Amino acid sequence: MSRPHYMRKILFVIPGILVLVFTFLNASAQLSSGGIPPGFNTGNLKSSTQVISLLPPDYELLKRQDDSVGSMGVPERVGVCLASNIGPQNAGSWIDLDANRQLWRLNLKVKGATGIGLYFEDFHLGKDDKLFVYSEDKSHLIGAFTAMNNRKNGLFATEPVKGESVIIELVHDINSENSLFRINEILVVYTPMTFSNLQSDNTLKSIKGDSDDCEVSTNCPEGDAWRDQINGVVRIMVKIGGTSYWCTGSVMNNTALDFRPFILTADHCAVSNGTYATAANIAQWIFFFKHEATSCEDDTPSGTKSLTGAVKLASSSAVGNNGSDFYLVELSDDIPGNYQPYYLGWNAKNEVSNSGVSIHHPAGDVKKISTYTTPLEISQWGDVPETHLMVVWSATPNGHGVTEGGSSGSPLFNANKLVIGQLTGGESDCTNLTGQDHYGRFYYSWDKNGAADSMRLRPWLDPLGSGLQTLDGSFNTKAAIAQFTADETVIPVGSYVKFTDLSINNPTSWLWEFEGGQPATSTQKQPELIYFDKLGKYNVSLTVENEFGTDSTSVEISVVPVIYPNPTRNVVNILFGNDSNAHEITVTDMAGKKVSAFTVAEESKNVEFSFLSYPAGMYMITVKSAAAEDHYKVLYTPK
Repeated sequence: MSRPHYMRKILFVIPGILVLVFTFLNASAQLSSGGIPPGFNTGNLKSSTQVISLLPPDYELLKRQDDSVGSMGVPERVGVCLASNIGPQNAGSWIDLDANRQLWRLNLKVKGATGIGLYFEDFHLGKDDKLFVYSEDKSHLIGAFTAMNNRKNGLFATEPVKGESVIIELVHDINSENSLFRINEILVVYTPMTFSNLQSDNTLKSIKGDSDDCEVSTNCPEGDAWRDQINGVVRIMVKIGGTSYWCTGSVMNNTALDFRPFILTADHCAVSNGTYATAANIAQWIFFFKHEATSCEDDTPSGTKSLTGAVKLASSSAVGNNGSDFYLVELSDDIPGNYQPYYLGWNAKNEVSNSGVSIHHPAGDVKKISTYTTPLEISQWGDVPETHLMVVWSATPNGHGVTEGGSSGSPLFNANKLVIGQLTGGESDCTNLTGQDHYGRFYYSWDKNGAADSMRLRPWLDPLGSGLQTLDGSFNTKAAIAQFTADETVIPVGSYVKFTDLSINNPTSWLWEFEGGQPATSTQKQPELIYFDKLGKYNVSLTVENEFGTDSTSVEISVVPVIYPNPTRNVVNILFGNDSNAHEITVTDMAGKKVSAFTVAEESKNVEFSFLSYPAGMYMITVKSAAAEDHYKVLYTPK
């Protein structure tokens, strides 16, 4: 039966002072500003955090439904949405972090969930506010989301965070406008899923994806000749009504070479049970770039990045199941240069190919590659002839790649590495290695589904009207790429940092944002020295722009207390700078025995601690506040 497929340690020295600092690894996947949420560093907030536990869906029923729809024309389901109406105005807990910041915090739980995603309406973050989402065990963090993520339509979505319990934190600057948002749906992921960018203990953990064992990772030698094309394939979490699904898409080049963020996938990826995704649904689709394995043998993903939202441009939907099953969207954001996207080339000629590959995300897993070495045949999926290409896959040294649910919409490449189709479905799987698969023909999608621009690829991918029928792929070598250095990233409180712009491709504008710094922003190419006088971990970001695109990058600056002298013969001084938090000081010997503990009142800028009543030796001083927790080794030598 045919089926659609459908804590590292940083040691640095300043004159007379030896400082040992523990910091968190932070590499958020979704388009965001990075940083560490207060809940990672602010004592035990659990008792003051509201917990909302939602009734989970019937997982067994969902899995039975999934097993029964393999031939019914639906994409691969990721999870289902629970209706909600949750936001800072009616839920969660507020606490004061300091004189200028408040923290809103909420714990959402859905028992048995593999992961939890959030869909927002009326989403508008204040200029200086930050929103974080992370797993309760602090091993998976996304954010900070900022005003950069605001959209005129007020819609936003987050990629799923692993586990059945997630924390949402909004850091509000009381001098900024209030943030408004409403979580109107909560996505409950119940299928196996790979998660990347899991952090806080300096390790990368993963829940392995659900693709079958015969599939071949793109990080195997089979992918070596296709490295550029691999960078042009994305995983898509589509939303249709109250359900989310996996599909695969392609970043497409166009004859204007302006690198508009076009994504090509399959029409059936946008429809479920006869209902098409609405414009609001598409505005909450999430597109995952670089979701790839770390090696041929290890399916753990590393470096995944994502963007949220798109607008539909064209599709074959008007002709139902009788067309070439294509669906073209444009992303709501330009693709940042540090995502390293490859804009895929294409061939709109009436040709077949003798060999090539497909690159895809079976079952939403990391990228896989399937190879064909026998000539394609022209075929059809519905009643209209010559709309599709039929392929039979070949064995390769590391497996026998096929396609699965989640592979839908993935590109079929010819021997010249040009896209010639996108996957509709077929018979292949790891128990039927020679089953036939069918790809909607790029040739047919070009201009044969209908006369309207909304039914053809040609008006979008050949906006110049050049008449070209083939176009090579390309990286966007014209867009500005943000790069900068900081002369120090871990600094004593009360220090200056020099930032140097190293951006390439001739940016025409610069926007620096110095969280915790003075001044807080700059639009100069080379900003003045930035002064940091408060303890904490602060995100410094640079956004650059030219006519071909915008790009951002960031670095974390850790501002730590000063402890001196070290070594000491008597006392040590602990300097907090212009920090308004109370500080908990704990002193332990090297056997881990606590020898002293006390609290320094708010607004205190320093404290003195004497070792005179203790034996000589090495001690650990822990300084903990709402902003951070830092650890120092101090040598006491009374003689």
